[in-house]
Amino acid sequence: MNAQQKAEAFDTVYDALFSDVFAYFNVCFGPQEAEDLAQEAFLRVWRAIDEEKPPDNWRAWVFRCAVNLKNDHLRRAYQTRLFQPLDETLPDTDRPDDPARLAVQQAFAALEKDERELLVLKAFGFRSEELGAMLSVTASAARTRLQKAKAHFAEQLDKEETPYDGA
Repeated sequence: MNAQQKAEAFDTVYDALFSDVFAYFNVCFGPQEAEDLAQEAFLRVWRAIDEEKPPDNWRAWVFRCAVNLKNDHLRRAYQTRLFQPLDETLPDTDRPDDPARLAVQQAFAALEKDERELLVLKAFGFRSEELGAMLSVTASAARTRLQKAKAHFAEQLDKEETPYDGA
């Protein structure tokens, strides 16, 4: 593959996926770290384009890279004791006052890390086959995990909901 073909292939993948990858990292870490991690993910895309057999499904491949980068970033942050949950780093004035929104955020935060990750990836529109490829499981296993995550989220949401008294 010559340099122009490589650049065109990269541009195609970048244009199709950068905003989604950035949004994924932004949900996890905020905009500054999202920019750095998204750039690292697309550096891996650039390198992968040179391989003899590029991925069949770039979208699944790029998000698998993104998940791995997120996990590596969290591991490094934990090891250096720099990690603080996002809600602790925000000033009180930035926290929403809407009780329903708070209930959803609290229910989501109560989920296991893997469940949150699966629900976020599904919200980005990944099909079961793609989720399975990213998790190294079958599509059926991915669907099962997704259903369990949804059920657990619904349970957590029921715990968090506060009745509206109309006052």
